[in-house]
Amino acid sequence: MVPVPRRWTVILRDLADAARPVRPEDCHGLLNRWWPQAPEEHAAAKRWAMHGWPAPLGDRLYHWTLTWLDDTAPPPLDPEKLVGEVQRVGDHLLVPLSVTRTFDRSYAQVLTAPRRPSAVRSADVRALTPVVMTTRDAAGERIPHVWPTPRRLFGAVHRSGGGIVGGSGAVGAVARFAPPALAEPWLEGALESLSQVRRAPLHGEEVRLAEHHHAENRTVLGWLGGLRLHLPQGERRHVDAFAALLELLELTGVGKYTAQGFGAVRVDTVTIGSASTEVPAQRPRRGPRRVPRRAPQRVAESRPRLAADAEEFGGALFD
Repeated sequence: MVPVPRRWTVILRDLADAARPVRPEDCHGLLNRWWPQAPEEHAAAKRWAMHGWPAPLGDRLYHWTLTWLDDTAPPPLDPEKLVGEVQRVGDHLLVPLSVTRTFDRSYAQVLTAPRRPSAVRSADVRALTPVVMTTRDAAGERIPHVWPTPRRLFGAVHRSGGGIVGGSGAVGAVARFAPPALAEPWLEGALESLSQVRRAPLHGEEVRLAEHHHAENRTVLGWLGGLRLHLPQGERRHVDAFAALLELLELTGVGKYTAQGFGAVRVDTVTIGSASTEVPAQRPRRGPRRVPRRAPQRVAESRPRLAADAEEFGGALFD
């Protein structure tokens, strides 16, 4: 069996001369045709996540990223088999020119594979599309939630009768689709690890309220911006769980409506290596022809030291 979850990057050409912009509901309708669910499961969480919507590249070209999350069965239709076949997306006629698989590791590999010696202790999470989250106030009304705790950012696990029955987001994908014998003990440790994760703002990219005009003249409220997640301490198992959760976070997306492209995020990890960060002492300058260098400007002592001061930037996990 081919391991899943799987992610594809699709390049499409638009054949329509004039059309209104691609809408989330158009993309959702297409994937409902590609990957239908049984009628009794129609209201249930989808087995896929859109990493945003088709993004224009110029010259009628679009870039789109899709993820299939179910670990028990491959998707009913493989996008790689659709190259050259026209797909209707709203008013657009999009023909896939190329489909590249960019992720195809199983949940077992994600959750149990040995990690690099460099420990992932921090990550910057940036929203690429509005992230839709709601919470209930004292009167039971749903209101937008725009400053998520780490637990909310990684989703939720739903239990009934002492067992796991579903979930959402990164931990929900494990609860719903990973092998149960692996998922339950791993989730227990992962949720313990999440309790130690701290958040901090990203200067210049603070979380802010965002509006997205949706179908039927509705406005969807969400948030945009970024935040830093940091695991200040913990055993190696906590560090490994944190790294796996970050890997899943970008695959599954965040919040509600990820099957419609909302909640796409980019995760940039920061790793702490074993190499020394000590700077070699400068040799004394000799010779009159050497051009003297300006001394680096000293940072004010009052500025707090960031966790990444002596760390190595790990780059994007995907794409």
